[in-house]
Amino acid sequence: SSGINAEYGRSLLRLRSTSLTRSLATFKQDRKRFYKDLSVAPAGDGFQVQLDHYNLVTSFKNKLIIPTERLANAVALEWDSQKENIIFETMPVTTLCFKATDRPIPDKEQVEHMLEFLTTDTVCYRAPPEESEQLYALEKSRWDPITDWFSTNFHVHLALTTDITLTPQSQQTIDRVRKHLASLHPWEVPAYQHATASLQSLVITTALMDGGLDTEEAIAASMLETDYQIDRWGEVEWQHTIDRARLSADVAAASLVVREIRNMEQDKKAAFNTA
Repeated sequence: SSGINAEYGRSLLRLRSTSLTRSLATFKQDRKRFYKDLSVAPAGDGFQVQLDHYNLVTSFKNKLIIPTERLANAVALEWDSQKENIIFETMPVTTLCFKATDRPIPDKEQVEHMLEFLTTDTVCYRAPPEESEQLYALEKSRWDPITDWFSTNFHVHLALTTDITLTPQSQQTIDRVRKHLASLHPWEVPAYQHATASLQSLVITTALMDGGLDTEEAIAASMLETDYQIDRWGEVEWQHTIDRARLSADVAAASLVVREIRNMEQDKKAAFNTA
C-alpha cells in the first residue's frame, strides 16, 4: 500500500474508524470475507488484484484490469481493510474501477446527468443577504473564487442567484461544459460523475479535478451551509461525523482515479514523443 495516495489513505482510515458504519450499510452485495491474502500482479496493459490467487472480477463478472499500479494498490488496500464482512460502501475506489470496467464506453446519459447539476448547483444558489448577511458574506468569500475560476476557465458567464426558484444556465455555458465532459477518458467519467453527485456540485467537482482545489477544500465548499447551520444550532454529532467521513472518502477516491488516469495518459504521450 506504499504507493497509495496519502490523501485517499487518510480518508479511508477516517471512514473505517467512524462508528456505526456497518449498521448503516445497505448494499445487498455485502457478504462474509472469504479470502486471506491479497496481491497485485501485472496483467496485460494494467494490473490485477488477486484474492488468494483468484483474480478479482467486477459485479458483472468482468475481468478487472486496472490501468495503473497505484490504483490497483488502492483497490487492494480497500479489500484488505475489510474485516468479518465485505462492505462495498467502504470501497469507493473499487466501486469506481468496477463501473469503469463494466461501462467501458461512456454514453451521453452520463454526461447529461452531470450537466443537470448546473441547474441546481450548490455554489450558484446563495443565501439572501436580507435573511442572513453573515451567511451571504461567507458564501461570497468561499464560493466566488470557485465560480470565478469556472467562468474564466470555460469563458462563460455562470448565473448566480439568491432566489429559491431554478435558475438555468445559458446554452453557451452548457455546451462548453458538455464538450469538456465528453472529452474525458472513459475511466474518468464515473469518477467525475460520482464526485459531482457526492458534492452536489459540478462546479466544485470541475475545480477539484481541473482547477487546483484539493479534496478538503472541495468538501468544505460543498458543506459550507451545513457547517454554518451546525455552528449556529449544534449537530447530531455521530451522524455528521459519518456523513463527512463518507463524503471525504468518496471524493478523495474520485480525485485519485482522475489523477492516476491523467498521469498515465501524460506518461504515454511523453513516451510517444521521445520514441
